[in-house]
Parts: sequence; structure tokens; C-alpha cells
Amino acid sequence: MSAKHAALGFKLHTGWAAVVAAARTRDRIEILLRRRIELLPNDGSVPRFVYHEAAEVPLTDAKRLLKRTGSAARESAHTAIAAIVAELRVGGVTIDAAAVAAASTALPSDLSRILAAHTMIHSAEGVLFQEAVADTCEARGLKVLRIRERDLWPKLGEAATAEIDGLRGLIGPPWGADQKTAAGLALAALGVPLTQKA
Repeated sequence: MSAKHAALGFKLHTGWAAVVAAARTRDRIEILLRRRIELLPNDGSVPRFVYHEAAEVPLTDAKRLLKRTGSAARESAHTAIAAIVAELRVGGVTIDAAAVAAASTALPSDLSRILAAHTMIHSAEGVLFQEAVADTCEARGLKVLRIRERDLWPKLGEAATAEIDGLRGLIGPPWGADQKTAAGLALAALGVPLTQKA
């Protein structure tokens, strides 16, 4: 039996992500897995809102804290994604690609500028977890697509969007906004025909 090819989509939050594995046949979308993965140790050893905490300490300490948190997030992402890929492989599924919802805000390279602006702090926390997941997927040899969430649905088109909306009746809960977005991202990573609409 030949392997089924699928992709992972990740809807990121601060310290965790909703992940969906999806495949596409000629006539339907198939959801192979839905899961919440934690992107930090659950023992409290690393702060979830790390940039908020970094803003309260000297810059040298902030850099150390962010480095430690980034390493912990990548390690957690590696463990969770490896388990998902292994579980799907047992079922004859090969994961070829992944997509993550990318940040809309470009961050300055100067950390002190990020820590001085509350909106930048929120954006930077999102980017930290986005990059932990994307880097982990790339290290596993997956093709990774980063796409802004606001661009996803127009690019997928009306037919795919309607099909994703209608999946709840077939697969049951949970099928909220996080799972729909993650599924849409997985389809984008698979190369489901995207419109040319910007």
C-alpha cells in the first residue's frame, strides 16, 4: 500500500498551538489528526509570557531569558511534532509539508525597541513560538510555508473555505476557529489550488 501524503497546519498561541494533519483527495479533504501541543515545559520553569517578563529585567538578563525560552520552545516543539509524525507514519501517512500562521507585524532587530512597546512585545511572543515550530519542521525536512492568517482564506478560495467550514458535521468537535485555520494552513502547505487573489 502506498503512503498517503499529508501536511500539518499550526495555529499558534502563546505557549501552545492547535495542529491539524490534513490530506486532500480528488473529491474531499481528509482530517487525519487534531491536537493541541504545548510549546513550553509544563513545570513552570520557563515563563509563558516571556517578553513581558523580559521587559522587567536588565537587557542582558532579558537576552538570556529569551534564549532559554526559545530553546525550550524548540525542544517542546521537536518532541510534540516527532510524536505526531511517528503516529501518522504508523497509519501509513507521510508528512511532506507544514504551514504556520505568520505574524503580520515586522519586528525591529533591536531588542530594546521591542521591549519598550507593548504591541511589539505581544508580536514578539507570537514570533518566538511560530519560529520554534517552523524551525522544527524544517529540521525534519518538511517544506514550510509561512502565511499571514488574514491572507489564508482569500488565497484558499471560496470552495475550500466552505468545505473546511462544513467538516464539523462529518468529524465532530473540536472544530472551532483554531482547527479550521490549522486545516486551511495544512491545505495551503499541500498546494491545494490557491487563487491568484492577493
